[in-house]
Amino acid sequence: MRPKSKIIPLGWLIRISALFFVISGVSLARADTGPWQGTDEVQLRLISNTAHYDGASRLKAGLQVKLAEGWKIYWRSPGDAGLPPVLDFSASAAVTHHEMRFPAPERFTLFGLDTFGYGKEVVFPLTLTLDKKAIPSSATDITLAAAFTGLVCADLCIPVDEVLTLQIPAGIASPSQHAFAIAKAEASVPSTGTSNGYHITTAQIASDQLNVTIADRSGAIFTMREGDILIETGAVGLGFQAPEFGQGTASISVTGGDAATLIGRQAVITVIHPDFMFEQTVTISKGTAVTVMRKGLVSILLIAFLGGLILNIMPCVLPVISIKLAGALGHGKAALPQIRRSFLLSASGIVLSFLLLGAILLLMRQTGAAIGWGVQFQNPYFLGFMALLMVGFALMMIGVINLPVPRLAQRLSRRRDHGDAALSQSGWNDLASGAMATLLATPCSAPFVGTAVAFAFTAPPMVMMAVFLVMALGLASPWLLVAAVPRLAAYLPRPGKWLIWVRRILALGLLLTAAWLGFVLMSVVSGDRVLSSGDWQKWQPGLAESLASDGQIVLVDVTADWCLTCKANQIFVLEAQSVQQLLSQEKVVLLQADWTRPDDQILNYLNSFGRYGIPFNAIYGPGLESPLVLPELLSASALTDAIEMAITRPSY
Repeated sequence: MRPKSKIIPLGWLIRISALFFVISGVSLARADTGPWQGTDEVQLRLISNTAHYDGASRLKAGLQVKLAEGWKIYWRSPGDAGLPPVLDFSASAAVTHHEMRFPAPERFTLFGLDTFGYGKEVVFPLTLTLDKKAIPSSATDITLAAAFTGLVCADLCIPVDEVLTLQIPAGIASPSQHAFAIAKAEASVPSTGTSNGYHITTAQIASDQLNVTIADRSGAIFTMREGDILIETGAVGLGFQAPEFGQGTASISVTGGDAATLIGRQAVITVIHPDFMFEQTVTISKGTAVTVMRKGLVSILLIAFLGGLILNIMPCVLPVISIKLAGALGHGKAALPQIRRSFLLSASGIVLSFLLLGAILLLMRQTGAAIGWGVQFQNPYFLGFMALLMVGFALMMIGVINLPVPRLAQRLSRRRDHGDAALSQSGWNDLASGAMATLLATPCSAPFVGTAVAFAFTAPPMVMMAVFLVMALGLASPWLLVAAVPRLAAYLPRPGKWLIWVRRILALGLLLTAAWLGFVLMSVVSGDRVLSSGDWQKWQPGLAESLASDGQIVLVDVTADWCLTCKANQIFVLEAQSVQQLLSQEKVVLLQADWTRPDDQILNYLNSFGRYGIPFNAIYGPGLESPLVLPELLSASALTDAIEMAITRPSY
């Protein structure tokens, strides 16, 4: 293997060599292109933006680099290994200052080390400041020379020391053949500060991670799904891994030392996205996530449990409760161990389904996909399956059909007595009812659920799964209570002829649920949906902000046909006569976003507020510095108070 060499400073030998070329003019290419220099691995030359020099004090040029297959040259901050390329124009008396700019680099990962650089070909834009006193006249050709030092790497690294020259003839300035390549390279250099209004709002250390939050031009939080984020701090020994893109935050693991030493230090953060790129100098602060994770996790888990518990009384879960109620009534003469087993199986179905759902969402988050609470109700196949399932359970409840039992369960049932065999056959129903409770609970963003889900979707993987587990235990708690104290089932009335009518009523509820799912299915498939009655307009990104900046009050309502809580808010609050009079009196602009079908713009809008489910309502107005988000369960008083706050009041 070829040994890795150290780069030796060129010193006065390089400068004398460059001066010799400048004076003698040997090997100098004419016009706007310098001669290629280098080795089989890398070729370099200077190029000019202008074909002639007209005596200007500033000159745009470029360093063009071509690399052999598999070789790379480094960015200004190489990463975990490497050296940046350097140009020295001190041999050119006419050049008093030069600026070398770096296009957005690629990330290369090898043996666990991350480096940043370029492969194949790259142009580094140059801006040269010239001393006109050192140039006899504008009619004189200008000759430039620069000493290049750098490192190129593949399986091994080799140093590169070259003297690059360029001679530009005097004349009227005009674009050279390289003007487009230099302009293209300048366009790929991340801008300083912001790009298209995008900017970094916070860079915070939480445990061993640097969490970076980006906002768009409106100030709303932007969720990156692709691209890269590069960190330069000057801290010796610390490295930064590739970002993990979560909802509203990019988390970057800090390696090689204590991340807390970065708190208070300035960092240059370069954001590279397909639609924009910029670099911004920010001061790294201590993240509140550290406190939330370590000290407030118990509170979050309690919120998750309460959210799961409240889901039991939401209309989404009522069909499943109907099924379980019918099953519990059927256990009137069953032994207490059988009752315990039945309810434990239902609770197990809930917990397993929640964990599976959490794992799927975590996998989607890790791969950069958009995630949200209840998005499966935007899938026509899921809706069709659930509608058929509701019909099937309804027919089973009134005895029209029987659920086939797997052969394994039948074999096991032969080894039990008659009572145990019946329960063995119904055990699959118990598991299925728990799983169905989970699936039907997700379109409901009940109180506490939104807070728990928002935290989980941005938390580390283990914490996210813990939140889903505790929420599942909250939803399963009524089943677990009966399993722990099976004598509670003794208070249920004994089975009799009346039970037939109860089952028919519960079956009717399931058929109504199936009809509702069918209605949602048609809405998803057709894509046609009429806005709510009244003066509602279709929501568009940035429209609410634009109207508010013009002095108008705006109410945004994000809803969907599958969101029963949204329908309740609409019927009992938004369409209430008193609320309608207030909206009309204050001339509130009504914007409605329909999330019945998948829509990334709506999802990103929700994510910008740290929300991942609906219902969602927000008030914009000239009297508010930022939009005011209303609670999931809307009330007329909360809406009225928000509108009053949004009204601009004159100051005296």
